[in-house]
Amino acid sequence: MNVTRPVIVDLWPVYESGDASVETRALVEEFLKSDPELARQLQRDPLGAIEAPAPPPDTGARAFARARQQLRGYRWLLHLAVIFSCFAFARIVSDTSWDVSPRNFIVMASLAGIFWIAFCVTLWRMRARIMIVPGVKR
Repeated sequence: MNVTRPVIVDLWPVYESGDASVETRALVEEFLKSDPELARQLQRDPLGAIEAPAPPPDTGARAFARARQQLRGYRWLLHLAVIFSCFAFARIVSDTSWDVSPRNFIVMASLAGIFWIAFCVTLWRMRARIMIVPGVKR
């Protein structure tokens, strides 16, 4: 079995806490005897030996796209609000005679109002959450 530095760095917290088995402790001690530089580094700064994985190259672009999407709001709420507004308007146009109950218009207009309110509230909350910048006083 080939033991490398990253394996020892992964085993170091278990070794240091005393929870490692006898075999693991022997393996770490043997490797650190052959690599005194790593032993000094782990004793001095255990987290310094850990290399952070490189983020994917498109992380910034994806974060920007996600923020832009949140600034626009939920599209499905907007679509439903527009659709039910159109239904309510169509109901008004088709029921212009005075012999039809306005119940269908009231239902469609109420649903449209609910979707418009939901869209505006979620848009306002998302924009407020995005625009909050820590450390900046207004």
